[in-house]
Amino acid sequence: SGPGTFPFSLSVHSGSLVSFVGIKIPVGFCLLFLYIKMTAPSMKERQVCWGARDDYWKCLDENTDDASKCKKFRSIFESSCPQQWIKYFDKRRDYLKFKEKFEAGQFEPSERTATS
Repeated sequence: SGPGTFPFSLSVHSGSLVSFVGIKIPVGFCLLFLYIKMTAPSMKERQVCWGARDDYWKCLDENTDDASKCKKFRSIFESSCPQQWIKYFDKRRDYLKFKEKFEAGQFEPSERTATS
């Protein structure tokens, strides 16, 4: 889990306390924490994310997309980027790989696609 993800649960108690990882804290502090975690990444954070993405993609390229050989890079990528960015970058890579094969004439539609 990286920036923008929350690997914990919050429980509201009577009054103005919230249980955060088993510790009761004031609601105001909890909301401040959530606000800080949900703000946009800074330029430095974005650069770290992009660098982690590039390192992960390079590993995939060097290992013919065998993700099992790139677990370390994937972990760094996931801990460096917001979850929505990770989803976007994963879809973007899939699209770019498809486009590359299609433009090279290497894409073959599945039998189901070809007959419909």
